[in-house]
Amino acid sequence: STMPKDFKHLPSHTCPVHYDLHLCLDFIEFTYSGCVQISIEINEDTDELVLNSVDLDVLSASFNNIPTQSITYGNKSEQTVRLKFPCKLMGTCTSLSQKGTGCLCLNYRGQLSDRLRGFYRSVQRCRGAATSETPCALTMLCPTEARRLLPCWDEPQLKATFQVAVEIPSTCPRLTALSNMPEEERRDLPSQSCSQSEPMPARELVRFAKTPQMSTYLLAIVIGRFDCIETVCQDGVALRVFSQIGRQSDGRFALEVARRSLQFYSELFGIPYPLPKLDLVAVPELAVGAMENWGLITYREAMLLVDENSSKFSMETVALVVGHEVAHQWFGNLVTMQWWTQLWLNEGFASWVEYLCIDHCYPEFDVWTRFIRNDFSKALELDCLDNSHPIEIDVGHPDEIDEMFDAISYSKGAAVIRMLHAWLGEPAFRRGLQQYLRRHSYGNASTADLWLALSEASGQPVQQVMHDWIRRKGFPVISASLEPLPPPESSQEASTRLQLRLRQSRFRSGQGPAVATASVGVQTELEKLDETEQLDGTAVSGERQAKMARISQNPVPDGNKFVSQHRSCSDLWRVPLLVQLSNEPEPRRLLLESAELAYPLPPSLSQLTDGHWLKLNWQCVGVFRVDYSDQMLDALVSALKRGKLGRRDRFNLQSDLFALVAYGKLVTIRVLEIVKAYRSEQYFTVWSDLLANLSSVQVLAEQLGLTAAWHAFLSYLCWPAFQRLGWDFKPGESHDAGLLRGLLLTYLGQAGHAEVVAEALARFDRHASGQCRLEPDIRAGVYATAARHGGAAAFDRLLALLDSPARGNGFISSEEELRILRALGNTEDTDQIKRVLELSISPRVRQQDTPSVICSLCACGGLKARRLAWQFVKSRWPVLVSRYSGVFLLQRLVLGVCSGLCSAEDAEDLRQFFATNSAPSAARAVKQALETVQLRARLLSQDGHLIAQYLAGLRAAARDDCSDGQSTEADLLP
Repeated sequence: STMPKDFKHLPSHTCPVHYDLHLCLDFIEFTYSGCVQISIEINEDTDELVLNSVDLDVLSASFNNIPTQSITYGNKSEQTVRLKFPCKLMGTCTSLSQKGTGCLCLNYRGQLSDRLRGFYRSVQRCRGAATSETPCALTMLCPTEARRLLPCWDEPQLKATFQVAVEIPSTCPRLTALSNMPEEERRDLPSQSCSQSEPMPARELVRFAKTPQMSTYLLAIVIGRFDCIETVCQDGVALRVFSQIGRQSDGRFALEVARRSLQFYSELFGIPYPLPKLDLVAVPELAVGAMENWGLITYREAMLLVDENSSKFSMETVALVVGHEVAHQWFGNLVTMQWWTQLWLNEGFASWVEYLCIDHCYPEFDVWTRFIRNDFSKALELDCLDNSHPIEIDVGHPDEIDEMFDAISYSKGAAVIRMLHAWLGEPAFRRGLQQYLRRHSYGNASTADLWLALSEASGQPVQQVMHDWIRRKGFPVISASLEPLPPPESSQEASTRLQLRLRQSRFRSGQGPAVATASVGVQTELEKLDETEQLDGTAVSGERQAKMARISQNPVPDGNKFVSQHRSCSDLWRVPLLVQLSNEPEPRRLLLESAELAYPLPPSLSQLTDGHWLKLNWQCVGVFRVDYSDQMLDALVSALKRGKLGRRDRFNLQSDLFALVAYGKLVTIRVLEIVKAYRSEQYFTVWSDLLANLSSVQVLAEQLGLTAAWHAFLSYLCWPAFQRLGWDFKPGESHDAGLLRGLLLTYLGQAGHAEVVAEALARFDRHASGQCRLEPDIRAGVYATAARHGGAAAFDRLLALLDSPARGNGFISSEEELRILRALGNTEDTDQIKRVLELSISPRVRQQDTPSVICSLCACGGLKARRLAWQFVKSRWPVLVSRYSGVFLLQRLVLGVCSGLCSAEDAEDLRQFFATNSAPSAARAVKQALETVQLRARLLSQDGHLIAQYLAGLRAAARDDCSDGQSTEADLLP
């Protein structure tokens, strides 16, 4: 592979072996001084050493006591310091085979940054409590930020051991100091230290044990005031959870998840956890949800701590995040990718195995169904864009590396691993993993190394099958149809059997068959409504049918005639398939290796009648979309209505249909008709994805000025399921029921369902006044409804809750804080929207949460909020770039704010703005956002008039049917 032209690896003639790092912190000036002694090997005679260094002032340097001749710094792009010596260095070294060894000593100074990377400062505070703020210092060195902590060889393949010592103020109570390894020594120091000429306040030294060989980005230091809860695992590993003072009990759930996870992974990987301790620390601010530093995992508070106000959704999230980071202690830390090109080896694998672990530890969570929503859908949504990228792509410069931390590396990587695991089977997959980890422990590995181990364990051609999934962007769409099976050549009679015809091509949003220009007449689902179809308990009248039929005066293309265009070998994948036949208990396994495949079906499935059906991608295991023929789709919809499809297959069906709208294969209104069959759905994850998909249609409806009509349609879909659940927890109800209640409440409140709004406002009033606390699972939905429908009084009361302790000990949890901030994004009032935007960049909101607050307005606040948020981002762009470039959050902000826009004017505005305003580390996100807006604008032009006619017709029919005053419009719609 070749690196970009503007990037160069560090010279290969030098390799670090060990770093002895001594830091002295000043919490008054927010600076630190450092001394690092690096044992290195030199395999080529040179008078110059080049290390990575950013924003560090190197005061002096020497090699084997020979001082440098000069110290110079590379340009901003290079991020290096160059040490020139007066002589060649090999002659000063201790000879070791063909190499020389010596000691490089550097003294330097650095700043404790106020940005969320490198070695930075934050503040520990009790929200709403009358306590002073306490500064803390912590590291976030992934992917290329260790060079901001110390001059070093900051490349993942240049592993070394580390020994860390820190000098910190001596306070009462003592500060907690943590690093990767256990504390080895702690002692008081004289008042003068760190080579300072003037006396310093009392200080103490904390020294930590030597680490195993590891990459620089896994080094970690945390200094602050924390409480701790701990246990010792059965293999002797000391396990601790650190939290804000007074919140140690909130770490109990995470402690138990971590304990179970360590045991699970030790057995799965066949290797005990390699370090003597594992610390999980809830820090005040972190650029990501969590960071897997070896032996010292850092988390945002909401990703680690659980209290009596935590929802079931938060508990699941904490479990999965803990499972993910603990998995990295082996897959990523013990064995590390060779270079950031293989980032997916770390993140894709951990994003898959976290579900395997939590499903084992907490089967009641049913996390594999959540996986389809959290990862499968997210990956395919991004990967259908032309501005996607392969899972494995050559990168060099830190800005390019930052862009790799996205849904492709994490979620698509996980989805591909899940598909491979299903194909190879659990025993062979486990044997291959163990071989891979044993072979490369304390070293680095590539994707090819993993494929080799899995091939050896399974006997399958893993490299050949998986190559295209990893090295090419995109995924296939498989068209499926049934046709008569050709009779044997010797037979004169026509065959009565069927064969399944499969065709594959690359799925690209907006580039499927052009449905807007097809000249085929239409018979929409609206015109197929039967006189006996039940919508509200009453048969549909003939008059109503006539009104609905008038919706489709304009021809709507069929969209079900697949046309294969621009075929080439680059459109083909080797696709493992699981095909479920309605009359067979287990799915059939196929491997689609060519453009087409004809597969004979058994005689028992001679036609799709008598309730028979056939489902591709059983349980949604394969990474592809399915385009069914009319006949096959009708049979699946019939099975859906009769409750014959499992929840993952129900999920998969609607997910594929919405994707085919974006692809350009189906018209929106046909899918909306099929969606009505989901009114009886009772499973959270199916509803979650369905409502997210419907939100993309809502964006179009709002642009068309049809918000009220859309809200009525949304109420019609969600109300029956919410009625079945009711407002309150019932003894013995499932874990899933609590999740679904909160979700449906949020959407019904957003839609303005009168009964839901009235009850939500009443419950919010009792909660805010302290009369009756809201159950955690419905709190977010009630807050959001209050922000949207409660007026200025409710908005101000929500703001007041931010500064009111949620518990008697004076704490408001990070989860509750985010709940309130995100709820504020539901307001539709212009002045309130502007207040939320200003609040988002104020000191009242943590830097890590600003993008989430702004994006919540775009996701929940409607068209006006999206427009105002985009204008706000443009006006504050320099501030946002300064804060977030290089810490992953800038690209998420760009996608969250821009992707909800949908007009041609929006697309041009985005294009012009980013043509003159750079987005460091988010260049690909800008292209993806612009492409998404252009695709939505195209869909609006293509389907807009049909959506308008459809919603108008449904509302007209509903008004006529409720004219007797016995029912509301939302009850009867459509």
